[in-house]
Amino acid sequence: MSRPVAPLFEPFTFNGLTLPNRIVMAPMTRSKSPGGVPGADVAAYYRRRAEAECGLIITEGTTVNTPVATSDPNVPQFWGEDALKGWKRVVEEVHDVGGKIMPQLWHTGMTRNPAKST
Repeated sequence: MSRPVAPLFEPFTFNGLTLPNRIVMAPMTRSKSPGGVPGADVAAYYRRRAEAECGLIITEGTTVNTPVATSDPNVPQFWGEDALKGWKRVVEEVHDVGGKIMPQLWHTGMTRNPAKST
């Protein structure tokens, strides 16, 4: 039995949040945020995805506030003044073109660098 794909491209509302369609961009680790701070290039990257009319963008993994959350210094943080200013810019760029975005909170667990366990 075939099913129409039209609903994929129709708006979707859940708990008061309306998405323009049901296409969701899954998180993809990029490691492009030196010192954990997303810059202009990260904002431009997510803006381009919003311009392509992705219904919801889930960001790459963003680390939580603990030294063992990641061993990669280029993974963006979701804490600290500088990192949150960077994310503010990302969100503004996405919202400027009508996009919706949410973070993936991330702790790499046992893959972290044991030297940072102190």
